[in-house]
Amino acid sequence: MDDLANISKPIREHLAALVRSSGLPDTEESFQRMGTAWLSKKRMFEEQARALDMQELTSLPAGDPRGVLLLTWSGSLVSLEPADAAGRYGEYASVEMRTDVPHLLLLDGVDFPQGLALDREAEFSGAPVKRTSALLKIAACDPSLPPEEQARRIREATIFLTSGFVKINRTVSAPGTGFPELMTLKSMVAYLAEKNGLSKRQARQLIEDYHMLLQSGMLLGQKVRLGKLGRLFLKGQPARKARVGVNPATGQKITVAARPPQAVPRMSFSRLLKERAKAWMPDSRE
Repeated sequence: MDDLANISKPIREHLAALVRSSGLPDTEESFQRMGTAWLSKKRMFEEQARALDMQELTSLPAGDPRGVLLLTWSGSLVSLEPADAAGRYGEYASVEMRTDVPHLLLLDGVDFPQGLALDREAEFSGAPVKRTSALLKIAACDPSLPPEEQARRIREATIFLTSGFVKINRTVSAPGTGFPELMTLKSMVAYLAEKNGLSKRQARQLIEDYHMLLQSGMLLGQKVRLGKLGRLFLKGQPARKARVGVNPATGQKITVAARPPQAVPRMSFSRLLKERAKAWMPDSRE
């Protein structure tokens, strides 16, 4: 198992620099927190790569068309969809301290003409980011997968990891610093707006319209599919006669009122999501 003692000297020096630039006190305690968070991000990246059947590599030559996900020494993510005639589409996500959404740069028509290798900076052409810090991890899609499936897996991994890295950053912040909450409507609106080139108002409107579509379909008696999450539906409950029950808090008898037939909302989770939940690492669960 990874531990701080096994981190190489160059990476330890890099982590120490991150402590100084993060606003944390320049102390051993801060370094321990930063290092523990760094190891957690590394493990999360490895777990996600395995879950999506991506192959971890030590290098990737220029011209390799596969979709690829990169993790830098600093904990930034670069996601690159499979190459086509126009180059690659992707994202550079810098997950900064004390923020509830990653800082995103959209990449379009980019390439890595020098190839990629671990412990070496990644250099890009046609991108607003010309280079990154040294690469810690390279994960590539199985070349036998269709390009559209590779692109889907890259997008899924990016969203999951950036959200997870924000959560990990909370462990580095000292208690009482007011670190923002995760997965609020506000943070999701900000993330989707930046990711898709929308205003926050447009992103919020899309989310609200989507919620209304789900609600309307369910209330119309349809089974509303939520992709890989599962489905929403209404389940009928029969009428119930009035009866005498017992208050569990006091032990006193109470009258439970009659209830007419009614429908109640339900959600059925997909088999895929259940299997992913079983396989996920225990320390990621609340």
